[in-house]
Amino acid sequence: MKTVKSACQLQPKALEINVGDQIEKLDEIIHDTNGHEYFKKTFITDGMKNLLSKGIARLAGKSNDTVFHLKQAMGGGKTHLMVGFGLLAKDSALRERQIGSLPYQSDFDSAKIAAFNGRNNPNTYFWGEIARQLGKESLFKEFWESGAKAPDEKSWVDLFDGEEPILILLDELPPYFHYYSTQVLGHGTIADVVTRAFSNMLTAAQKKKNVCIVVSDLDAAYDTGGKLIQRALDDATQELGRAEVSITPVNLESNEIYEILRKRLFLSLPDNSEIAEIASIYAARLAEAAKAKTVERSAEALANDIESTYPFHPSFKSIVALFKENEKFKQTRGLMELVSRLLRSVWESSEDVYLIGAQHFDLSIHDVRDKLTEISEMRDVIARDLWDSTDSAHAQIIDINSGNHYAKQVGTLLLTTSLSTAVNSVKGLTESEMFECLIDPNHQGSGYRTAFSELQKSVWYMHQTQEGRNYFSHQENLTKKLQGYADKAPQNKVDELIRLSLNEMYKPVTKEAYEKVLPLPEMDDAAAVLKTGRALLIISPDGKTPPGVVTNFFKGLVNKNNVLVLTGDKSSIAGIEKAARHVYAVTKADNEIPDSHPQRKELDEKKAQYEQDFHTTVLSIFDKLFFPGNNRGEDMLRPKALDSTYPSNEPYNGERQIVKTLTSDPMKLYTEITENFDALRARAESLLFGYQDEVRKTDLLDKIKQKTQMPWLPSRGFDQLTIEAYQRGVWEDLGNGYITKKPKPKTTEVIFSEDSSPDDSGTVRLKIDVANAGKSPRIHYAEDGDVSETSPVLSDNTLATKALRVQFIAVDPTGKNLTGAPKTWKNNLTLRNRFNEDSRTVELFVAPKGSIKYTLDGSEARNGIDYTDPIQLGNEETTVYVFAECDDLEEKRNFTFAKSGSKEVPIIKDAPAILVSPSPKRLDSSSKTYEGLKMAKEKGIEFEQVMLMLGSSPKTINLSLGEIKISAEFIETELAHLQTLLSPDAPVIMTFKKVYTLTGYDLEQFSKQFGIEIGNGEVEQK
Repeated sequence: MKTVKSACQLQPKALEINVGDQIEKLDEIIHDTNGHEYFKKTFITDGMKNLLSKGIARLAGKSNDTVFHLKQAMGGGKTHLMVGFGLLAKDSALRERQIGSLPYQSDFDSAKIAAFNGRNNPNTYFWGEIARQLGKESLFKEFWESGAKAPDEKSWVDLFDGEEPILILLDELPPYFHYYSTQVLGHGTIADVVTRAFSNMLTAAQKKKNVCIVVSDLDAAYDTGGKLIQRALDDATQELGRAEVSITPVNLESNEIYEILRKRLFLSLPDNSEIAEIASIYAARLAEAAKAKTVERSAEALANDIESTYPFHPSFKSIVALFKENEKFKQTRGLMELVSRLLRSVWESSEDVYLIGAQHFDLSIHDVRDKLTEISEMRDVIARDLWDSTDSAHAQIIDINSGNHYAKQVGTLLLTTSLSTAVNSVKGLTESEMFECLIDPNHQGSGYRTAFSELQKSVWYMHQTQEGRNYFSHQENLTKKLQGYADKAPQNKVDELIRLSLNEMYKPVTKEAYEKVLPLPEMDDAAAVLKTGRALLIISPDGKTPPGVVTNFFKGLVNKNNVLVLTGDKSSIAGIEKAARHVYAVTKADNEIPDSHPQRKELDEKKAQYEQDFHTTVLSIFDKLFFPGNNRGEDMLRPKALDSTYPSNEPYNGERQIVKTLTSDPMKLYTEITENFDALRARAESLLFGYQDEVRKTDLLDKIKQKTQMPWLPSRGFDQLTIEAYQRGVWEDLGNGYITKKPKPKTTEVIFSEDSSPDDSGTVRLKIDVANAGKSPRIHYAEDGDVSETSPVLSDNTLATKALRVQFIAVDPTGKNLTGAPKTWKNNLTLRNRFNEDSRTVELFVAPKGSIKYTLDGSEARNGIDYTDPIQLGNEETTVYVFAECDDLEEKRNFTFAKSGSKEVPIIKDAPAILVSPSPKRLDSSSKTYEGLKMAKEKGIEFEQVMLMLGSSPKTINLSLGEIKISAEFIETELAHLQTLLSPDAPVIMTFKKVYTLTGYDLEQFSKQFGIEIGNGEVEQK
């Protein structure tokens, strides 16, 4: 596959085309130009074909179309078309050769030609110049000799007299009319005379059969002149009823432009097979890009146009169309000059180019740069963002750093699409459109995407529309504004921002590795902090390992095992300062640009980008840890690369990365104390206790800070280590501030709890355990008596008893632990009643045993009547006050009974109440339990003798709380912890024997709400 340079041959001077702004001697050009050479470089466009077909017919007297109006902006091919028409009109042989197939081309020999360029200003006016060229100057002398006087229609008819065809070519008349609109004549201007003369000429020509007039106009330029021409044309139309024929010489939005460029600039092109090969390769590349969603799927169709646009990229015409309406851009001539500069860029380049596009303009070439600047006046944009002689433009810097030319091509392409100066014009390209232009056989979209991303970060004049079109403009963009803020940022604010950001990135939350962060500290401040705890010092790299300031600091440090250093190998943190200045800039702009501002979205993107850049820069520079160690008895700082792996879907957590680094081999930090207990205990006893059995705890803590061989533990980790050692019996807290690593023998101790409440007979089931009694302890017990080592031995860890007291001792059969003092459990007296509604009698019971006294008048029951037989009550509501005793155990209860015939339990609504139930009350579902606790929290209700049952077999949890008054909040908290062990839908049941409420009304409401039945005698109120 050949490049365009190897496949195409250029016309002579194709790289140096300069078309003059003015073509004043149009008639001389026509008469002095070699027609055959002219048409060798001329592509006959549809517009020219239309003019020639109708114009030749008119000259042959076969058509009524008299006036042809060429409408196109400056440089749109009008003059070229007129010259071609003139050459053909005067040369029948040339007509036969070039347009032999057109009708009537052979019906006349040679036409008389009068050509006038409106940029000329002869004293004889345009009508005198036409008369001169037609050889009849004398006929029109009277119309200029005494001043401007418009020839009337008859005079024009006389001028056109004869059978010989006449072709009048009037080029660029608007500036001519415009000039005379400023020349006063009587009550008007000379333009009035000129307009009248022009109109009369048109009507006279229409009365002849072989007079043809071609007038060119300048769309969007010389507004006054253009309107005068149109007025004259309209006048002629109204008078004769025939309008002028409008013709567009060149359609810049069609493939005609490629045909013109190929004809004018190239001697030869490769054959169709070679062009087809290039088209197929481009089609494949664009298909791959569409599959990767780099370009839209419709981009594949571009390849179909390559055969008709080669050696230019099919997109080139649409790019040119963006600025073709610029007032100063001469459409065909200007394009010819522009493409000449483009070809020069390609032919002087060392790159392989297969299709020529706007991205190939070489801005380092003075003529290229000047031509683009002439169209757009964006000299500053080019100098700052795209090309500068010192290689300091943003695109150049990007390309130098990446070692390619992607940024230059992206920038130049977007610049070319931004040249329009028309109001509300379309500018720029979307990313997809941009990649459609850039992708070629050697380059896919990824490299250009990266370059474009870098350009967006750095250029000052690139903008983006709401539709996503990227373009350049004279107006500075947000990047430039932010760069200004960054450059002017106060140094102290930048330093503060760096420190705050580093502090936030490495903030100690768990405090496993360090307790405080000191970013870029003064070393005296660091020394003060290290006296009390471990700290992370973030130190600027200086090229030494570790940095020199750290080495000197470490030598004089007492608490050497307290220091942790984060630094790196790079010799400067200038990159961090630059990134911090950008963060400062977006923070400042954040307060100035409201949410409704057009730049708000871009600012938010910049803010995220700059913060990410700062973060990335920090990670790239601060990538090495130094922590205390010892090598052959010499204290040192050991280096270790900071672990850089972390989940991409989580924010960066510097503390976590440091912990990962220190807990990997070789380990400095031990976060799992129980799992590593034996190793940690051995290191502690060797390094901290040394040869001493007993050491003051404060001295141990000081040595932890000083001994570099000592492993690090998390915050309060040494306390966890000591507790574990105490529990295992290998260390002991002597209670006087000292710890010993050789504990004294322990005494045994019995631990018991009630596994059930007393039943009706007073029987309680006890659970018994022991401490400090070895692996096979022996437990002796005695009911209602003193225990000894000859007393019975428990066979398991439970005992059912209705004794008033049970005494226990535990014995360690190994003799390692001393036998402790006996421990006594005391039973409770339980008072119950049985009420007979029919006989209105009450029986009283006490368990396990005891005597009972009672009163019915509210007096102290201790001094009441001895209970021997059922008590007879009256028909009114009655409260029985009961007292029971046995040995030194006592119990009091009040039982209230409703009046005769009432089934309600009497409750005083505004007095505190206690529900006391001999059997547990139940909240028998998860919803009831949580709703009950919610209501209890709202009303301040408390519970006693609570049991929580969660889950179902085999995954169940039972939590039993004895005679402890607890709040609903406490129960909720415990349930939340317990349910983390089970599935969220695991059932929850709660039972209780006592309920404390602030009012009797609250007890009633709570009971009714959750279906809790209250029996006679179960409510106590004072």
